[in-house]
Amino acid sequence: MKILLINSSPRQQTSSTYALAQSLLQRVSTLTPVSVTEENVTRLAQVDSEYSISVASIEHQHDESTGSLAVSNRLIDDLIAADLVIVASPMHNFSLPAGLKSWVDHVVRAQKTFAITPTGKLGLLDDKPVYVLISSGGTFSGNNAYQSDFFTPYMKEILSTIGINSVSFFAIESTVSSHEVIENNIAFIRQKLLAHLEEHVIKTQ
Repeated sequence: MKILLINSSPRQQTSSTYALAQSLLQRVSTLTPVSVTEENVTRLAQVDSEYSISVASIEHQHDESTGSLAVSNRLIDDLIAADLVIVASPMHNFSLPAGLKSWVDHVVRAQKTFAITPTGKLGLLDDKPVYVLISSGGTFSGNNAYQSDFFTPYMKEILSTIGINSVSFFAIESTVSSHEVIENNIAFIRQKLLAHLEEHVIKTQ
């Protein structure tokens, strides 16, 4: 199984969401050989002028071997090749961190991952399971929520735009709490995450 891991945490391999991602990888690897492509998007290059020109004038040929077009092509190829995608990310200011938003801008690309039709955008990619693992210092879900969540609806909509609808979200909230509370939250979410993996991914293989 080919797995694409998008790591958007400034803490990288010490983040709580990365630890959850490793739990997923370990479980899958006990059942089938896995090939993991890991993309650190915290320093991903922004789209440049050539990219913008290519999107605005898709009928013309553009040099896609350099600059952000080459980065975009590589990221799209990795996404297409993956059987399973894991996104590990914090929530920043109620939404996506800059690095993850840059990844989105690279892979959501006209005539590459979606087509423009008279009735709207049409996704060109095959559906596949995506796990979005979020960490947040605050609480944005449930009866105790006290902050907004623009991350979840945006990711649902933007991935649907390119044809990916099997998206599941798991969040570690209140990460500014005590160490014991955080560890309990991680353990609880890990249990739910692995149960979902068993039911919706492993059983379908």
